[in-house]
Amino acid sequence: MRVIASLAVFLACGLPAAAETVLSEASGNWAGTSGDGFTFLARLLQNEDMARLVIWGGNPGSLAVAEGEPQFDNPVIAIGAFATKQALEVVETGDGSTLQIVTEYADEEGTGRIVTEVQFLDNQFTVVGYHHTGEPAGRAFACEVDLWNMTAVEDGETRVLEPVEFEALNASDWTWDAAYERGFCHRAE
Repeated sequence: MRVIASLAVFLACGLPAAAETVLSEASGNWAGTSGDGFTFLARLLQNEDMARLVIWGGNPGSLAVAEGEPQFDNPVIAIGAFATKQALEVVETGDGSTLQIVTEYADEEGTGRIVTEVQFLDNQFTVVGYHHTGEPAGRAFACEVDLWNMTAVEDGETRVLEPVEFEALNASDWTWDAAYERGFCHRAE
């Protein structure tokens, strides 16, 4: 019996650390309700204080599976600290599917909800929308960004955003605070 226990300890020490915790999983078809496009399987994983988004692709007519190298992997796409809910949701229309990363949070300064929207367009995982509502320090705020039309609505005021190159909306380098760093939203003062 001691040999088995010793072997178990030895093997456990030689294996890599436990896998990241899966927070949410979603699957769908990038073509939306028509079902004629590439399929996907997305997982949102806990990555210390961040949330990691990993997406595997499948061919039309076959389900995507979590095997081999993923098509997409961004380890800091959403904030994980203070999250009370983190989920992936798929919104399907006749024009296509949108993968939403939903984060609800509460910390010592307030509460809020962040939704980052991603679509697969022209062989790129593209951020097409960002929505952040909250109540820090008892003051309500909202920032709704439509990257298709390059507009932002903050606290009821609409503004036109400077046009950016398509590649600038690549979800590969989108971080939890990219909307603020890129000037799409302004931080509450």
